[in-house]
Amino acid sequence: MKAGHIDTEAVRLEALRKYQILDTEPEEAYDNLAQLAAFICGTPISLVNFIDENRQWFKAKVGLNVSEMPRSVGLSYLCQEQRNVVVVPDTLADEKLANNPVVTGYPYIRFYAGVPLITPKGDMLGTLCVIDQVPRQLSQKQVEAFVGLSRLVIDQLELRRYVTEVSQITEKLMAHEQAARAQSEAARTRITNLLESITDGFFALDKKWRFTYINGQAERLLQKTQNELLGKNIWEAFPEITDTTFYREYHRAILEQVSVEFEEFDPLLNCWLQVHAYPAKDGLSVYFQDITERRRTAEALRESEQRWQLALHGNNDGIWDWNLKTNEVFFSTRWKEMLGYKDHEVSHRWDEWTKRIHPDERDWVLQAFQDHFAKKTPFYVCEYRVQCQDGSYKWILDRGQALWDALGDIVRMVGSYTDITDRKQADEELKRQNLRSQLFAEITLKIRESLQIDEILQTTVTEVQKLLQADRVLIFQLWPDGSGTVVQEAVLPGWPVILGENIFDPCFKEEYLERYRQGRVSAIEDIEAAHIQPCHREFLQQFAVRANLVVPILVRDGIWGLLLAHQCAAPRQWNNFEMELLQQLANQIGIALSQAQLLEKETQQSQELARSNAELEQFAYIASHDLQEPLRMVTSYLQLLERRYKNQLDANADQFINYAVDGARRMQTLINDLLNYSRVSTRGQPFMPVDCSVVLEQAIANLQIAIADSRAIVTYDTLPQVMADPTQLTQVFQNLIANAIKFCQNQQPQIHIGVVKGAEEAGEQGRQREQGGRGAGEQGRQGEQGEEEEPMPNAQCPMPTQNEYLFSVRDNGIGLESQYAERIFIIFQRLHGRDKYPGTGIGLAICKKIIERHGGRIWVESKPGQGSTFYFTIPDIAGKQW
Repeated sequence: MKAGHIDTEAVRLEALRKYQILDTEPEEAYDNLAQLAAFICGTPISLVNFIDENRQWFKAKVGLNVSEMPRSVGLSYLCQEQRNVVVVPDTLADEKLANNPVVTGYPYIRFYAGVPLITPKGDMLGTLCVIDQVPRQLSQKQVEAFVGLSRLVIDQLELRRYVTEVSQITEKLMAHEQAARAQSEAARTRITNLLESITDGFFALDKKWRFTYINGQAERLLQKTQNELLGKNIWEAFPEITDTTFYREYHRAILEQVSVEFEEFDPLLNCWLQVHAYPAKDGLSVYFQDITERRRTAEALRESEQRWQLALHGNNDGIWDWNLKTNEVFFSTRWKEMLGYKDHEVSHRWDEWTKRIHPDERDWVLQAFQDHFAKKTPFYVCEYRVQCQDGSYKWILDRGQALWDALGDIVRMVGSYTDITDRKQADEELKRQNLRSQLFAEITLKIRESLQIDEILQTTVTEVQKLLQADRVLIFQLWPDGSGTVVQEAVLPGWPVILGENIFDPCFKEEYLERYRQGRVSAIEDIEAAHIQPCHREFLQQFAVRANLVVPILVRDGIWGLLLAHQCAAPRQWNNFEMELLQQLANQIGIALSQAQLLEKETQQSQELARSNAELEQFAYIASHDLQEPLRMVTSYLQLLERRYKNQLDANADQFINYAVDGARRMQTLINDLLNYSRVSTRGQPFMPVDCSVVLEQAIANLQIAIADSRAIVTYDTLPQVMADPTQLTQVFQNLIANAIKFCQNQQPQIHIGVVKGAEEAGEQGRQREQGGRGAGEQGRQGEQGEEEEPMPNAQCPMPTQNEYLFSVRDNGIGLESQYAERIFIIFQRLHGRDKYPGTGIGLAICKKIIERHGGRIWVESKPGQGSTFYFTIPDIAGKQW
């Protein structure tokens, strides 16, 4: 053992495992050594003891009935600490040893002597020890013999390492066979023991290719016993290996007297064998072992290496492999190309990497490495900028995984570089677009909500100034004389404020105005260096402008003003994004200004129209009311004339009287309808919860005579409860049903009232239809019309929203052309003469006015000869389910 050698536990355990001695079967050589130790020292107990992590395992034992003990008990640690022979005459004489479990308990040790089993490399594997249950002393000769036996144990272990020397030993033994038969026999015994203890299969052949020796491992690998093979010719015992590598290599070893080594697949054994054959004067010695698993592992490694190489050369990512022991980093060719370098231009030093990381990100990238090394993160993942050969920076996605050894030290880290510059640029562009979209959305929302121009312009300059980080953003309204006023401004502190100032630029000629009117955008990066007129430069300098961006605000065909961005601190290069942003915002402002002008004009027109309508309604009401009394008097006298003088005058007089009475009645009806029309808005009742089924039944009751006379069938679905004016809603149903009866011509009227709520309940009507409709009219004659599917609005009349009910009144009447679908809702508009279909032409106009008062819509879908369906909506203000 070398002086100063420090034996670590991990190294000692690794050395112990290499001998593959633990948990092996008892062997005569070790048993003999244990018996000899007990005999020499005169003790009843002796052990050949090997120490692993948790136990003391006895390869050979005398006088002890256990095969192992925990490592924490016993006295073998004394040999491990002192690394020399230890003799304890009486354990009870030592206070530290007296309480040891093996002293106080089985095997009740009073005497202990142990020798550490130390390999030639200095690794302590265990002890050779003797034990007695009574105190004892050893003589110096006994100690020396005892130590000598420990060396024999080590020798026995070393025999496992000397497999390759066996053939040489065999040859020497054969050469000296005549001279030293007794020594040869002893050597043969030693060789036999050695061959039986090795893990390789071994067999010996004589010059006639006959088996002369086969060890136990060879029996297992060849799947034949010694009795089956000894004395047999190998080519006869295994005829399937003739004309194979085995045959050729064995013959080459004999003919050329050279050792051979090869690997070959044995089809009979279905495994790969590694063979070492050594020629001798009297034959051939062959060592072989099953390497199938090793071949599979090697093949897997080879395939893995191929995949690695393919990935390395075929992947668009750069690969790096960092050896933390040497601090060298392997950079793949792609890694270097990604940064614009050739393969030889980048060394394998660690700083080649770190020095290229952007200074703003270097510290936290290195910290990410440390976090991964400390196992705070399962993987190392970073996104940062790396400098290329031309001085520019690329965005890199860097990913890696560290590898730790058995002691927990980092030995290696492998990772990849992915160029994500395009993605980052796309992200930045997306952010700019999102900011632009947010700004547009905010301005558009303000336009839709209020069209408050001052608020819209203030939001524009404030948000643009933040987004562009400009020193000043303003909106300049132009006047016809070429001057203008700064109507809104957002400016950083420290720069001149020009909000509200009236400004005139002497250089702002008509030709400039015409260019802006055509949509010209002006971008000046540096006022001092720009090719502009001196007067214009002086004009801008008085407001501390160093760079400016000017976009016209156009309203229809004319120019309203300018949207300007100023940079005052330093020159600035305006990019396309900034110019496009201002152009689009200027367009939005132009739209807002145009809409505001239209809104103002529309508001004026609406106010005028409302005033006119109010006057007309008042006039209609007053006129109708004032006409009632004289009309009643005229009607009464005409009816009196008709009763008193009917059939007393000539036929012409009777006809004239009839004309007068009929005209008076129609005038009375027209006045009543006109009064009803004017009262929709002025005399309407407050909205309240109304059960539509009750309202409909009231309308049907009001029309009972007309329904009975026409034998009409009226069916309807289960109707909801809505917030409405019950009287007016009754009038809507009554007018629509009355029209359906009136315009049915010469067939039995069939009328159905249906309802759906929102798009999601469109299918509900079909389920209701299966339950059958409720009806009024001719009893027991519902017919099949009540079972037909309720027609739904077409693309021109969209489905109702979730917050409104869609009612429908369907008939089988004469129908109408689609071109008249809007006209019939205009007051006094009729499609037929009064002699064919009586009426004033006000009923549907009243329905329209009532529905609009309730916040709904009304329309008709119809075809001539196929009936009509009138639709109207009522908002679900109550929000109740039905």
